[in-house]
Amino acid sequence: MPDTLNAGEILTIRQLAEYLMVSEKTVYRMLDRNQLPAVRVGAQWRFRRQDIDNWLTDEVRRVEHEGQRSVLDALEPSELAIHPMLSPENVWIATHPASRDELLALMTHEASLDPHVDRDQLYRSVREREILCSTALLDHAAFPHPVDPRPFRFTRKRVLLAVLAAPLDFQDPHHHTPRVVAMILARSTQGHLLALSRAIKLFASPPLIERLTTARSAERAIDAIAAEEARIARDVPTKDGQ
Repeated sequence: MPDTLNAGEILTIRQLAEYLMVSEKTVYRMLDRNQLPAVRVGAQWRFRRQDIDNWLTDEVRRVEHEGQRSVLDALEPSELAIHPMLSPENVWIATHPASRDELLALMTHEASLDPHVDRDQLYRSVREREILCSTALLDHAAFPHPVDPRPFRFTRKRVLLAVLAAPLDFQDPHHHTPRVVAMILARSTQGHLLALSRAIKLFASPPLIERLTTARSAERAIDAIAAEEARIARDVPTKDGQ
């Protein structure tokens, strides 16, 4: 790690925790694992905001393109929950889209969103992201999202969920054909990284995919996700770093 500070915005551990939207305990855990770009100033840790922003960009790339999940291991279960981001009006059950783009158009145009959101722009951004690289990161699940969430000024983080009646060609180079599509609409890169990391672990569960594809209502689908998150939380070791 570097041992000197250059000019620029410098964050304390408390400020970094707020910036990353995690607990201070999580920041210390990530430091212990040498996961953060940090500078030691006397007995204190300090963080250059530019270094953190670059780290976030790299982490998103590692999660999305390389399937790495190291950042996930440092997070508390309460920092990872997906089901509070879901609402019944943003869940579609047994849909029959003719194509990936038709599904993306349905989700972006029919979802309950902030009134100021330009839905056409949102669709274009989500589709552009898919063209850059498929977000079908798992055999049976995809995680579309805007190229950059910040211009949309979402007032809160949302996940839009589509459970498909049949596997869909997502134009994925690995030939993944999702039955479950969770569109992540975060307010920031930080929020996106947290939600994506969690979603990959959550929807990698074959029993959850089975429960979702047999759910008969949006409420049942949300309940299935909440139950799976509770199971994951029970399986998390109680001792730090163990």
